[in-house]
Amino acid sequence: MSISRRITLFILSVLAAIALILIASPAVIIPPPKPIQPVTVYVIDQGLHSRLVLPDGDNKLIQYAYGDWRYFALNQQNLGSGIAALLIPTQGTLGRREYQDLAEMKQTLNSNNNILSFPVAKLDVIRLKQSLDQRFNQNITTQIFNPLNKMYFVQDDLDYTLYHNSNHELVVWIEALDCRVEGFVLLADFKLSEEKIESWRMK
Repeated sequence: MSISRRITLFILSVLAAIALILIASPAVIIPPPKPIQPVTVYVIDQGLHSRLVLPDGDNKLIQYAYGDWRYFALNQQNLGSGIAALLIPTQGTLGRREYQDLAEMKQTLNSNNNILSFPVAKLDVIRLKQSLDQRFNQNITTQIFNPLNKMYFVQDDLDYTLYHNSNHELVVWIEALDCRVEGFVLLADFKLSEEKIESWRMK
């Protein structure tokens, strides 16, 4: 084997190792240090995908999620849909579901769902909720109900791609709540800054 080929293989091996480390490393959520009129929000980590839950007054909660229309909204979770969602831009979807209270939300989750909870400013929550609801309602004519996850979905104006999946969109929402996110984002592997807020696992 020539020296140039050995160097090329070595460089490729190093790049592959770096990529694996980045993918395996969690993205760290750093909440605002002193939010005004703090309210609690939740990030649901489901392994590959993540969702955001915002308070909606009177103990109610609303879950928002982004994903691929065919795979997430229509449950067409075959190999073809999965590969298409990963490799080419596909129709995005925005999902929404309401809960009467925190207890109802907990009942819908399982032991594999990692839940992060942290306080943010109430005004930021109101602004983000208004923005997401407006985005949802502007495509309300495409709305469908998914009986498996009990969410309503609409087609979204943003395409779903490998570089803009549910976790990337979640980061946009979290940053709108005055949080910072550090680390590589691809899979739903989010952690909270340890010195800030408690994270807990459903049992």
